[in-house]
Amino acid sequence: MKAIYIIIAFSTYLFANSYEIKLYETIFTKLFNKPVIYLFVDKNKEEFKNSKVLKIVNNCKEADIILLYKLEDLQCKNKPIFVTNYIDFISSNAIGAFYWRKGRPQLILNKKSIESYNLHLDKSLLKYLE
Repeated sequence: MKAIYIIIAFSTYLFANSYEIKLYETIFTKLFNKPVIYLFVDKNKEEFKNSKVLKIVNNCKEADIILLYKLEDLQCKNKPIFVTNYIDFISSNAIGAFYWRKGRPQLILNKKSIESYNLHLDKSLLKYLE
């Protein structure tokens, strides 16, 4: 019985990570209107290794966008930033945030920041604007 719970928990974890990567791929390609996005990530770089859309770069100056799990790790201030929690979203100039609240995925986009970087707002993203 214990093994079943472990298998369910592990598969849920794998599905959640896969879901997040697909979400980032969709959002970033729509915002930048490009087939390949150069992404700088402060951690969990291995999660993106199989993505054909998101290419990880080691220097934030080469990136189109920066994905931060912790806002303190910000290195390049002149690039669009996407964060993974609500507190960092409201306390920064991030273009958006994807995070989990009460077990449910939450997506927010900052219209003012998106427009300041001259990014494309697709109709499918309009409902997430704040």
